[in-house]
Parts: sequence; structure tokens; C-alpha cells
Amino acid sequence: MHILLTNDDGLLAPGLLAAYAGLKARGHRVTACAPDSQRSASSHSVTLDRPVKAAPWTMPDGALGFAVYGTPADCVRLGLTALAREPVDLVVSGLNDDTNLGFDINYSGTVAAALEAAAAGYPALAASFERAAVMDWDLAVQVLAAVVDSLKTWQLAPGLAVNLNIPARLTAGREDWFWTRTKPEANADYYEGAPHPDGSVLYRRRRPLEPDVPDLGREPDNDVEHALLGHITLSPILPHSCPEAVLARLAAAGRGLQGA
Repeated sequence: MHILLTNDDGLLAPGLLAAYAGLKARGHRVTACAPDSQRSASSHSVTLDRPVKAAPWTMPDGALGFAVYGTPADCVRLGLTALAREPVDLVVSGLNDDTNLGFDINYSGTVAAALEAAAAGYPALAASFERAAVMDWDLAVQVLAAVVDSLKTWQLAPGLAVNLNIPARLTAGREDWFWTRTKPEANADYYEGAPHPDGSVLYRRRRPLEPDVPDLGREPDNDVEHALLGHITLSPILPHSCPEAVLARLAAAGRGLQGA
């Protein structure tokens, strides 16, 4: 299988290099096409105000990769339409350095790259690994490779991406995955301000500490709750969505007003 590999952390990120080596070791053809530098939290932005520079890049095994001076979505667009030298079967974005769970997927460049591919009709996987004091990339690659090998059996509809999150400490086996929805509520972030000498205020985002073990009292029903329990999660996500029931109701109401 020919995989277009990208991320939002840059071509030199340990997660991308681990994914590249691990997927190639399992017999896949991999073309790396990633940002030239860190682009985390770039979401689904694309470059419109200037040409996007792409430069050849020599990967650790001597193969050709590409450094794109743009966003993760730019990388996927260019990779699929201009840079990959053979047809692409799958787009993998990652391995990201830390999870992309819940509402945070809306900010993630890692997830946006997968959604860009899905919108273009390609099977797409965003893969993230929880940050820890010691990053066991071998573990993450084993999970990633197993998911990639299983993708063909899932018969996912075109236009659908999968968001994979791997905890640093697993409480189950490496192929014990939990399919779950993403938590829809935004995180309870807050900001702390500190005065600046020029008279302005510098605000830093803070996040309340989460409990080590969630007191759920029930089965977890979203990716955040599963992650807190040490579960590998897989969530189907769409590049766009429309609540069909709401649309039908509003359209019907609109027709009624016009006919009044």
C-alpha cells in the first residue's frame, strides 16, 4: 500500500520518523510530505496569500520526501495533487506528540490533514500518542501499524476519516480498540494574565487538572473518558457535517413562511 505520511510537527518530529520507519518495515511504500517546521494547532488553515514552497527532503533511509513551507492541509493538497509520484492508497497524519481528543480536534493540524484527505475522497487516519516522560514510540508504531492493516476490512464510506489516540500506558492489549464518539463539549480552559512592561497584559491558557482515574459510574461514552481509562480509541470523523433533522425542520418552516 502506498501511504502519504504527514503531520503538524514537522519532518524532523520523532513521531513522524517513527511512523515512517515502522510503516516501511511492514512493507508499505511511504511518501513523507510534511511541514518544514512546527505547525501545531493550525487547524484546517491553508495558504492563500503566497505561493507554497515545497522542497525535496532526504529521509533517513535515503528516500525522497518533501518539506512544505505551509500548513498540514497544504501538505495533503500538494502531496495528493503534485508531489506523490504514484497513486496514494491511504493518508496517515502522525504520529502526533500528544493526544487529539474531544473538542480539541477542531484545533488540531494533525486531524485537519486527515480531514483534508477524506474530503478529497481518500481513506485517512489521524494518529496521536499521549505525551509522557519517556515516549515509547515502538509501542505507538505497533498500534498504528495494526490499525493501518485493519482499515481495509472496515469498509469505511468515502469522505470519512478515523481519529486514533494511543495512551502512554495501556490498560488493555495493543489491538483492543474502542470505537467511540468524540466528546462534543469544549474543554473548561481558562486564562491567567500577567502585566507586561509596555502596559499590556499577557494571557496564558490554562487547563484544569483532570483526575487520574475518572469517577464515571458508568461505561465511558466518548474518547476523552476512554483515554482517561488507558484505552486506545478510534473515532470516525467527517470533514463537514449537517444535522439533517434540523435542516429538514428549518426548510419546512421556511416554506411555510413563504406560502403564508
